[in-house]
Formats: sequence, C-alpha cells, structure tokens
Amino acid sequence: MGRRVLVVDDEPDILDLLTMLFEDDDRCTVVAAVGELDAAVSAAVEVEADSIVLDLMFGHRTSVEILPALRRARPEAHIVVFTSSRRAAMAAGVLDLGADVVVQKVSVSFEALTDLVLNPQIALPEQRPQPCRTVPRD
Repeated sequence: MGRRVLVVDDEPDILDLLTMLFEDDDRCTVVAAVGELDAAVSAAVEVEADSIVLDLMFGHRTSVEILPALRRARPEAHIVVFTSSRRAAMAAGVLDLGADVVVQKVSVSFEALTDLVLNPQIALPEQRPQPCRTVPRD
C-alpha cells in the first residue's frame, strides 16, 4: 500500500495533477484529495494520512490557519507545504506552526516532492536548525 497521502489544494487542476502523479507511484496511496481548508483536518483524521501535501495559499486564506490543528490531529504525519510563495518569513512561520518542510512549486521536481512525501525523516522538526540566541556575557 505504501504511504497514505492526503493532498490539499484549492486549485482543481493542481489537485488532480498531484493526485494522479502520486497514484502513479506504487509507493504512495492517495487516500483523499481535498480542495477546501475547512475539510482538511477532518480528512486527515478520517483517512489516517501518513503524509499531507498542503498548498499554502487558498484564495484570501492560508493553510497557516489549520497547521496547528493538523499537527494536533495527526502528530505523526509528515506535513509538506507546497507553495508558490518565495517569502522566507512565510516559510519560517509555516515551519514554526507544524509543517515539516516547505517546498516552492517552481523550484522542485515531482520526483523531489515524492521523495519528501515518502521519506518522513527528511526535515523532521528536531532536525530543523534552531534560531540563534544571544548569550549574555559576564
């Protein structure tokens, strides 16, 4: 069966494309494809997703709204945020809220995206670089 993948994107063409590409890989099983943010958390729980591929932008909303709920609902799931945003601050915020990795749509091949979905050890929270802290001097 392979990894159980939930795909969440508000663009029907992207949702269909990602679903088709993951289904063509024997190592993945797309257990749900969801086009609405409000349905993503319940879908993740219902289908017991191992990996979640989540678009960042949903019209005037962002998946930032649901990341903490997704992480609480499926703490063991590998969450890959897939975005066209190039803002580093946005990516850092997404990681802080529970995503395991953020991938820019324009800079990743489907093979690389599949590797991220199939390999949860890539960019696990404990492997992320920690922010620098100022150490007081005596």
